[in-house]
Amino acid sequence: MKHKVLITLISTLILFSFVLTIFIQNRRWTGKIVNYENQMLLNQEELAELRNIQELLKQNSIQVRMYMNLPVLSFDAENENESEIPESGTFELAAYDAVSYLQEHNSKQEQLRVCSSLLGDGDFISQLNQLGLKYRKTSGLKGFLEKGKDPYFILEYSADEKRFFIQSQLGNSEIRNTLTSRETIAFLQIESGKMDVLYDHVERLNNELLQIYRDRELREELGEFNISLADSVFSGRNRSVPVLRIDNSELLRITTDTEESLFTMGNLKFKDIESLKQGLLDYISHNDIRTAFQRTDDLVEQEIKDLLADPAFKQRLADLGFHPVLQPREDNDYIYYDFVDDQSLRRGALALQKEFGEIYLMDGDDIPVRSLKTFTGSHELTFNYQLEEMNSENIAADTFVPSQGSETFLLIGSHEHNADTMILLHCDSENSQIKMLSIPRDLYFNGRKINSIYRQYGPQRLTSELSDLTGLSITKYIAIDMYAFIDVVNILGGIDVSLDEALVDPTYKVMENGRWSTLYYSAGTHHLDGIAALRIARSRHTSSDFERAVRQQKVIAALKDIAGNMSITDMNTIYDLIRTTGKYVQSNLSSADMVKYFLSYKDYKITGQHVMNTDNILYASYTNLFRLTAEEQATALEDASFYKGGWIVLPKENDWSIIKAYIRSVLTSS
Repeated sequence: MKHKVLITLISTLILFSFVLTIFIQNRRWTGKIVNYENQMLLNQEELAELRNIQELLKQNSIQVRMYMNLPVLSFDAENENESEIPESGTFELAAYDAVSYLQEHNSKQEQLRVCSSLLGDGDFISQLNQLGLKYRKTSGLKGFLEKGKDPYFILEYSADEKRFFIQSQLGNSEIRNTLTSRETIAFLQIESGKMDVLYDHVERLNNELLQIYRDRELREELGEFNISLADSVFSGRNRSVPVLRIDNSELLRITTDTEESLFTMGNLKFKDIESLKQGLLDYISHNDIRTAFQRTDDLVEQEIKDLLADPAFKQRLADLGFHPVLQPREDNDYIYYDFVDDQSLRRGALALQKEFGEIYLMDGDDIPVRSLKTFTGSHELTFNYQLEEMNSENIAADTFVPSQGSETFLLIGSHEHNADTMILLHCDSENSQIKMLSIPRDLYFNGRKINSIYRQYGPQRLTSELSDLTGLSITKYIAIDMYAFIDVVNILGGIDVSLDEALVDPTYKVMENGRWSTLYYSAGTHHLDGIAALRIARSRHTSSDFERAVRQQKVIAALKDIAGNMSITDMNTIYDLIRTTGKYVQSNLSSADMVKYFLSYKDYKITGQHVMNTDNILYASYTNLFRLTAEEQATALEDASFYKGGWIVLPKENDWSIIKAYIRSVLTSS
């Protein structure tokens, strides 16, 4: 009896070590398997029988894949054919949008036809001719009644009421009626007379304002202050002359006030053109006319000067072996206040970036190290979890200290040397729980997207930088090619995944029943084969990277549940998994570590699936926009030629400390 129990325990240990390799082993598995078999005293006859079964299953797998019209796997070849690769196209997306648009388009066309018919009525045209008015369409069902180039009335057709809304340009009179009614004709006659008188007066006053351009002496005096007059523009009935600074930003605006028959400049009013000219010169002579950038730069530069003159700061510099150079130097982008050592060698600088008024710490080669903003903790937290509910000692710490026996692993889902997926697996020994946290690949960290570190430097460097970013001690990584999931899921017999919402992606082509169609999975639980699991894990066109991360975590959880329930009777499946996944996986875990961690955490429950996203601690921007102020971003986005750069996400308020605070909150929550 004891002998049977011992054999059962030994067999179970072999099973668990094999299951773990599904996810993390990148070494030569055949030698490791033989070592375990030798250690467990499996005789050569049993091993040969298992290998014969494995070979038979491999041949069956090849036949099944041929029937499914999938590429045949070559288990010993260096490079295997990839499984189905999703193709992106625009036809399905265009078709979906087109049919949705059709009904709205037909309705608008019918409204336009009715409106045009009413505007073309002979009686209405005759009345317009008598008043000297013509109709000019602006957009859709809207237009103007004009005399010459002057707008007299605004017209808009209401399809629901089958009437026209007509408003006088005077702004106080309006009517809603049919175009040929007596009330409408009388309204047009009365208001047109009023508009004739008004426009005569407006024209005289607006023409008088143009005299400001013909005064050469005035323009020369303005030029001494780097001030110029822009071309006049109209705002309704009134003519305006923008007064511009050297950077073409508007200092103020001179406008005609046709109702009071005078000129305005800000809060000032002038009855004639000569007093207006003198008032403009007085304003420029006695007011701050610097540009916004100049004011910001001057203010910040004065702060730097005050700091360098402060005795305490000078002493701090001296203690560190630095001496300030009070005379700044300058290039096109920065004004530098240098720090030198005892040998007068430049060691760094505080540099004012002229365009944005931001101060950077520079090294001795004038390379920006960090913005001074990143050295202060004054940013307000704007995310939606309650910081005060967390342990204050953990918040203050730079790193999160897990309970003894707990570990954090980095799981990297890669394809073609790109890190498409980054998930932190935190195994909490105190509560016997596993929590998953997805790191968005578009997180812009240290001047680049976080996933680019994997492509350029490999998984070890990515693991190290994520440790610095998150405050977690992460030393162990597991990198697996995403397409390995196809064969893993198929060998395991499929997985069950529940979708909270329907997943529809017209740009993701799938082969179903011999034809390409749109990716679609309804809300609910689905039993997925390998290809379907990959589709759900990769689709993001109609959702987002964040929603995709949630689905990826669900796939991992399903795989973990199946692996944890495997027994000694699943030995053939285990051999298939080892053969299939070995070449796909890269890890810095040893064989002994793999056995230890799997046995330690296989019974833990997954209790948390979290994603850093724009609903909690992140905001979205573009590489060329995120350093701009809100006003500058609005201006840039109005320029059709402005290149926004790549789509990125950053911590709210650009405060990187909230990422560590958020992770501590996630890992310490029950």
